[in-house]
Amino acid sequence: MQSNLVRASELIASFKQIAVDQTSEAVRTINLADYLNEVIRSLQPNFKKTRHNIEVNCPDNIMLSCPAGAISQIFTNLLMNSLIHGFEDMQDGLVRITVLDEGENVDIKYGDNGKGLPAEQLEKLFHPFFTTKRDQGGSGLGTHITYNLIRQTLGGSVQVSSEVGKGLHYHICFPKNLKI
Repeated sequence: MQSNLVRASELIASFKQIAVDQTSEAVRTINLADYLNEVIRSLQPNFKKTRHNIEVNCPDNIMLSCPAGAISQIFTNLLMNSLIHGFEDMQDGLVRITVLDEGENVDIKYGDNGKGLPAEQLEKLFHPFFTTKRDQGGSGLGTHITYNLIRQTLGGSVQVSSEVGKGLHYHICFPKNLKI
């Protein structure tokens, strides 16, 4: 019971911090590895009843000075898209997040082993209102918001690649320190 209370307390603390970050554009300094783990912990209820795994390979010493809420929203959108879209009808999905320290920049590779997208859908992925789940309540804004957060808020770049049956892969790069 004690360990469940500790886990519940940590989960609530993560929810609170991420909720504050998502509503704030304030620039703050974060340890990227710790923050990614907080975001993943906050999404754990969504993954709890699945056998999907999230693997994070991130150096422990990457510090970012940026709007933390942008990082939270980006990874929340990517992870939930993998869960809802990529891993549809799958039992053992895998998300792999690999972060490299590139001096002034951070280089992130995000990939899942989900069902992937055909070329004609991949072309529209970042378009507003594009969704493959319109009939199930999808707004089609998640990847559009993610694109804008990376490009405009963080001043970075994002590329995406996919093949049907081979998952979806993002390559994201942005400066560690946001110049205001």
